[in-house]
Amino acid sequence: MTETTFYLIGENEKKEYFDMSREFYCSGATGSEITDEGREKFFKEILSGELVKGYFIRHGNVTAGYAICALSASQEGCGRILWLDELFIKPEFRGKGLGRKFFEFLERGDGYDFIRLEVEPDNERALKLYRSLGYKQVNYLPLYKKIK
Repeated sequence: MTETTFYLIGENEKKEYFDMSREFYCSGATGSEITDEGREKFFKEILSGELVKGYFIRHGNVTAGYAICALSASQEGCGRILWLDELFIKPEFRGKGLGRKFFEFLERGDGYDFIRLEVEPDNERALKLYRSLGYKQVNYLPLYKKIK
């Protein structure tokens, strides 16, 4: 059986991260578009580790995907919340249980008691996974405004 591991994205892995990020943003998993200038700015956040943790998902000796997580706090969540901002598994590695294993990894984490995520309503594959893991839909209407 091939081992699946998770590790923090490092400075020397920018190209690999950028390549997968581009694929993620072209996949239909999000309605947003990100420029490489935006990726560059965000990559600095990943490297700082202050607000964001970027993980590579390895299957054997191959990088099979990545995930972006951010820590926040909420009264409704009764403390710290881990936001799963992005989860991308390369197409050739889908259906191998890597997403499920990543959630098991997250749910063993310390420093937060609540995990929150968003999903495009037509991303049926992701919805099936999230629901099978016990994640429930909330009836909030997400709003945002880009100010810079």
